[in-house]
Amino acid sequence: MSAAKVVEELFRATPETAWNDLLDLRGLLIRGTNWEEVLESFLVCRRKLEEDHYLPFYRLRKILASHLQLEHDGASLETLLRQRDFSFRKWQRNALRKGKSARILEGVS
Repeated sequence: MSAAKVVEELFRATPETAWNDLLDLRGLLIRGTNWEEVLESFLVCRRKLEEDHYLPFYRLRKILASHLQLEHDGASLETLLRQRDFSFRKWQRNALRKGKSARILEGVS
Protein backbone atom coordinates (compact mmCIF):
# COMPACT_ATOMS: atom_id res chain seq x y z
CA MET A 1 0.00 0.00 0.00
CA SER A 2 1.28 3.48 -0.84
CA ALA A 3 1.76 6.18 1.76
CA ALA A 4 -0.87 8.33 0.04
CA LYS A 5 -3.41 5.49 0.36
CA VAL A 6 -2.65 5.14 4.08
CA VAL A 7 -3.32 8.88 4.48
CA GLU A 8 -6.57 8.57 2.51
CA GLU A 9 -7.77 5.87 4.90
CA LEU A 10 -7.23 8.25 7.81
CA PHE A 11 -9.94 10.61 6.54
CA ARG A 12 -12.67 8.15 7.52
CA ALA A 13 -11.40 7.89 11.07
CA THR A 14 -10.26 11.41 11.91
CA PRO A 15 -12.15 14.60 12.78
CA GLU A 16 -12.62 17.20 10.07
CA THR A 17 -10.30 19.53 11.97
CA ALA A 18 -7.39 17.26 10.96
CA TRP A 19 -8.26 17.08 7.27
CA ASN A 20 -6.27 20.14 6.15
CA ASP A 21 -3.07 18.66 7.56
CA LEU A 22 -3.86 15.27 6.01
CA LEU A 23 -4.61 16.89 2.64
CA ASP A 24 -1.26 18.69 2.78
CA LEU A 25 0.56 15.45 3.57
CA ARG A 26 -1.28 13.52 0.85
CA GLY A 27 -0.51 16.21 -1.74
CA LEU A 28 3.16 16.31 -0.81
CA LEU A 29 3.37 12.52 -1.00
CA ILE A 30 1.74 12.44 -4.43
CA ARG A 31 4.03 15.16 -5.80
CA GLY A 32 7.08 13.57 -4.20
CA THR A 33 9.37 16.48 -4.99
CA ASN A 34 10.33 17.83 -1.57
CA TRP A 35 10.96 15.04 0.91
CA GLU A 36 11.90 17.41 3.71
CA GLU A 37 8.44 18.96 3.48
CA VAL A 38 6.88 15.49 3.34
CA LEU A 39 8.71 14.52 6.49
CA GLU A 40 7.76 17.72 8.32
CA SER A 41 4.11 17.34 7.26
CA PHE A 42 4.13 13.70 8.40
CA LEU A 43 5.54 14.76 11.78
CA VAL A 44 2.86 17.46 12.20
CA CYS A 45 0.09 14.95 11.47
CA ARG A 46 1.67 12.33 13.68
CA ARG A 47 1.92 14.68 16.67
CA LYS A 48 -1.77 15.48 16.34
CA LEU A 49 -3.21 12.07 15.46
CA GLU A 50 -0.93 9.16 16.29
CA GLU A 51 -2.24 8.63 19.80
CA ASP A 52 -5.67 7.68 18.41
CA HIS A 53 -4.44 6.21 15.10
CA TYR A 54 -1.22 4.38 15.87
CA LEU A 55 -1.33 1.69 13.16
CA PRO A 56 -1.64 4.03 10.13
CA PHE A 57 1.22 6.16 11.45
CA TYR A 58 3.31 3.05 12.09
CA ARG A 59 2.70 2.07 8.44
CA LEU A 60 3.55 5.56 7.21
CA ARG A 61 6.73 5.61 9.27
CA LYS A 62 7.81 2.25 7.81
CA ILE A 63 6.99 3.32 4.23
CA LEU A 64 8.89 6.59 4.56
CA ALA A 65 11.88 4.94 6.21
CA SER A 66 12.05 2.30 3.47
CA HIS A 67 11.85 4.90 0.70
CA LEU A 68 14.05 7.66 2.09
CA GLN A 69 17.50 7.88 3.58
CA LEU A 70 19.47 10.55 5.36
CA GLU A 71 22.64 11.97 3.92
CA HIS A 72 24.38 11.79 7.26
CA ASP A 73 26.80 9.39 8.90
CA GLY A 74 25.41 7.16 11.59
CA ALA A 75 21.80 8.31 11.52
CA SER A 76 18.98 6.03 10.47
CA LEU A 77 15.72 7.69 9.46
CA GLU A 78 13.80 4.71 10.79
CA THR A 79 15.45 5.05 14.20
CA LEU A 80 14.88 8.80 14.32
CA LEU A 81 11.21 8.43 13.33
CA ARG A 82 10.64 6.12 16.30
CA GLN A 83 11.24 9.12 18.56
CA ARG A 84 7.86 10.59 19.40
CA ASP A 85 9.19 14.15 19.62
CA PHE A 86 11.55 13.98 16.62
CA SER A 87 11.85 17.20 14.60
CA PHE A 88 13.68 16.99 11.30
CA ARG A 89 14.35 20.73 11.26
CA LYS A 90 16.00 20.65 14.71
CA TRP A 91 18.01 17.56 13.79
CA GLN A 92 19.09 19.24 10.54
CA ARG A 93 20.15 22.44 12.35
CA ASN A 94 22.21 20.43 14.84
CA ALA A 95 23.93 18.50 12.06
CA LEU A 96 24.69 21.67 10.09
CA ARG A 97 26.04 23.34 13.23
CA LYS A 98 28.46 20.41 13.51
CA GLY A 99 29.47 20.88 9.86
CA LYS A 100 27.67 17.75 8.64
CA SER A 101 25.33 17.43 5.70
CA ALA A 102 21.74 16.67 6.66
CA ARG A 103 19.50 16.12 3.67
CA ILE A 104 16.86 13.56 2.84
CA LEU A 105 17.54 11.48 -0.23
CA GLU A 106 15.01 9.47 -2.16
CA GLY A 107 15.77 5.78 -2.45
CA VAL A 108 17.58 3.55 -0.04
CA SER A 109 20.97 2.15 -0.93
